[in-house]
Amino acid sequence: MNKNQFLKTYKKIDSLNEKPRNTSETKPLYRSEYDERLIKDLHYAKFKKNLQFTQQNPSLKALLEKEDWSDEDTQELLKNLR
Repeated sequence: MNKNQFLKTYKKIDSLNEKPRNTSETKPLYRSEYDERLIKDLHYAKFKKNLQFTQQNPSLKALLEKEDWSDEDTQELLKNLR
């Protein structure tokens, strides 16, 4: 089987798999309103934790106030942001 036949076969399979979808048939992102609230609260808590860590980290503050950066400074910044 050459390359063109191979690609045509994939296109044919894809066209067979395509079904028209209505927006009402798509699954909701969250199972329930409770799950949605729980997941959003979790992400917000992670964000607040990371924000607090970066604001209270003295080595990170020192790096951000520096004007000339070396490779070691960049590595230190990446290490702090992980």
